[in-house]
Amino acid sequence: MKPTFIWDLDGTLLDSYDVIVESLCILYKERFDIDLNKLEVRQEVIRYSVGHFLARMEKQTGVLFQELKDRYSCISGERKLNIKAMKHSIELLDYLKEQGIHSYVFTHRGTSTEPVLRNINMYDYFDEIVTSVQPFKRKPSPEAINYLVEKYHLDKEHTYYVGDRSLDMECAKSAGIKGIMYLPKDGYGLKTGKEDYIIEDLLEIKDIIHLL
Repeated sequence: MKPTFIWDLDGTLLDSYDVIVESLCILYKERFDIDLNKLEVRQEVIRYSVGHFLARMEKQTGVLFQELKDRYSCISGERKLNIKAMKHSIELLDYLKEQGIHSYVFTHRGTSTEPVLRNINMYDYFDEIVTSVQPFKRKPSPEAINYLVEKYHLDKEHTYYVGDRSLDMECAKSAGIKGIMYLPKDGYGLKTGKEDYIIEDLLEIKDIIHLL
């Protein structure tokens, strides 16, 4: 049986952390006139999430989370077309398509998802894209993955969620599917012990497929 892949976007298929970090730093400077250390912001976002950063910001400043999130979304939205495809992502998606292997997306990215993917010619590789606009609980809840599994009758034993954060691996395990952790050498991600595979380059997924 052929495997099925469900993809995280930011930090996995999308090389977007430069835009994310820049947007958070602009938000902080704009709201509090403080310059943040970009490397520290990047580390926190990769290891946890933008939501984690904004929640901590709320506790520190008293500004409501939703207000911070809305402004962050506006700032990052203005820069969305600066986001690039992750190294080897298009090459891998081409390979999967040639092999008749289906791909889906579950991302916390919202309304910017389609324009970002279309801008880098990645949108048409996926059977369905689930974003934060839809009424599913956020990771690590398995709700969105369960929706895809049930709708497309996916075999959990041969379905893989690929992401770059511990949240993604927790989500995969909660849904009862396999987890592939993308940890490039120059990143800040951490092993969780919950992943079934760890890769440093997206093309290593070809090797995983050949082992199945």
